[in-house]
Amino acid sequence: MRLLLTLVVALLMASTPHAAPLALTADMRHASLEGRLEHFADASNTLAFEAVRQREFTLLPTFRGQGYDAQAHWYRLRLDHAAGAPTRWILAIGRPTLDELDVWVEQPGGGFRAYALGDHRPYEARPLQTRLFTVPVDVGGPIGIYMRVRTTSSVTVNAEVWQPEAFVADETRSNLYHGMYFGTLLIVVVFYLMLGAWLRDAAMGAYTGYVASLVVMHLGLNGYLPVLFVSDGGWLNDALSRIGFLAGTAFFVLMWARLLELQRGFPRINRLYQLFGWVNVAVLPFAFLEAYRTIAPSINLVSVLAGVANPILLGILWRRDRRAELLVYFIAFIIPMVGGLTHIAMEMAWLPQNGVTSNIYQAASLVHVLVMSFGLALRLRQMQHDKAAAEQGVLVAAQRTQEQRRFVAMLSHEFRNPLAAIDRSAQMIAIKTPDIATPEAKRLAQIRGNVATLSGLVDNFLLTEALDHQAMALTRESCAIHSLLDGAVSMQRETVGERLVLIVVPPDARFNLDPTLTGMAVGNLVTNALRYSPSDSTVEIAATVDSTGLCIRVADRGSGMREEELALLGQPYYRAGSSLGKKGSGLGYYFTRRIVEAHGGSLHASSRPGGGMEVTLRLPA
Repeated sequence: MRLLLTLVVALLMASTPHAAPLALTADMRHASLEGRLEHFADASNTLAFEAVRQREFTLLPTFRGQGYDAQAHWYRLRLDHAAGAPTRWILAIGRPTLDELDVWVEQPGGGFRAYALGDHRPYEARPLQTRLFTVPVDVGGPIGIYMRVRTTSSVTVNAEVWQPEAFVADETRSNLYHGMYFGTLLIVVVFYLMLGAWLRDAAMGAYTGYVASLVVMHLGLNGYLPVLFVSDGGWLNDALSRIGFLAGTAFFVLMWARLLELQRGFPRINRLYQLFGWVNVAVLPFAFLEAYRTIAPSINLVSVLAGVANPILLGILWRRDRRAELLVYFIAFIIPMVGGLTHIAMEMAWLPQNGVTSNIYQAASLVHVLVMSFGLALRLRQMQHDKAAAEQGVLVAAQRTQEQRRFVAMLSHEFRNPLAAIDRSAQMIAIKTPDIATPEAKRLAQIRGNVATLSGLVDNFLLTEALDHQAMALTRESCAIHSLLDGAVSMQRETVGERLVLIVVPPDARFNLDPTLTGMAVGNLVTNALRYSPSDSTVEIAATVDSTGLCIRVADRGSGMREEELALLGQPYYRAGSSLGKKGSGLGYYFTRRIVEAHGGSLHASSRPGGGMEVTLRLPA
């Protein structure tokens, strides 16, 4: 029985594939170790190096990752030395986002030399200070190399061996290409930042944020963040990469919601986009925590769903509107969508890691920026065309309004003569027939009252037109405030002490203003207060002069106005619900406000807590 078990174990071990050592030759400047890595997962995350050496490893045919996993992952590879080959080589291990990477290299004289790498370890401790995880390897004969990976990012490992001179040349080219890539993106960021601020366009602002997030994210994915932030902890490198991804997704969603005008055409989908964007913003604090590993697959899945929905919307809008920029947007979106989905599939271990899957997202992002720039240029041209059309429409409307105002002003001016003739005729009838019957006398008085009302309306309209067009200059002079207000009160056919209460502080106060226009303005306020308050209630007129200027307050005990009515007060011809059945044209308050503004002052109306209205007129010193 024991012999049978021994044979079964031996057969199983014999059936487990192992990687043959890679023989390094003299003409070999660089070699990929794909298909030569063996893998073992330590679920307990506690096994020491000596214990792992005794475990059975499984050959990985490709550089396929393990997804987001909290286990410790061990990798083993074997190198050999061919005749005439150099003995000093460089082992480059990726990806550059691995938190902790421990490497044990077998020495020609026996034993192992350990290296502690990873972007959570000090950059200065790297044996070769490059953006990649590199260790020197002396290959004088067959040697074994072990690697242990522990990371909160996706567990995706690849490895290459280089002759030192070839590695330096390759990194020089790579840094040059990456510098050109990041430089292009930064130029785009600055350009669209200024353009979006100038146009006050939220879509361009969001696109600027998206491109900026690409810069941060690809700096992390390509291993440049530890180089830039040498003295900071590795958590910052992880956080910046994650923030770049999350913020980029949020900006991306906001940009498409504005570009496609989802709020107007697809309000429900717009709410979903807004929700997805806020979810990414809410996850941002987790970018600094290890817990991000548990939610990263869900965020990636939602990103895939949003990526699938966008081209469908673009297709619907293209069929409906046939706008050229929509087709460009579609092409610009498909490119990064394919690259992004490929990158996510590689991180989730659905696709192997190779030259295509590792670089397609970065290349697609650059192509996307170039194509999208063309689409935004088309959008900018359309915006300029719409702006020119709107300005032309405003100009035509302004010309028509001006012509209407001239006509009404001319018509109003022509009303004066017949109105004066009507008033004189009514006055002559009253003088020549002093014993006229009471009903006819009342009708004559009503005629004269209506003529006076219409004449006041014409005067107010003409004066307002003059103030609006700055055709009337203020005639300022030092006036006694008490006399000014008393004159305005006397025009109401009311006397101080009956319904009107007049208070001036100090009593002999004087102020520099246009007495005629200011008297008319106060008269309008007092007229309104008397008209819209009970006949047995009082109207208070209080004036104060101090170092800040003149303040005149007119308060009544009427029904007041609602908040929505107060918001519309001051618009020409607007009358509140409380004015139903009362005389008025809706121009008095507007006329008063224009006079106050001509003095550089302000007019404010509010409802009193006990009922009624309070209007405050302020003129600066």
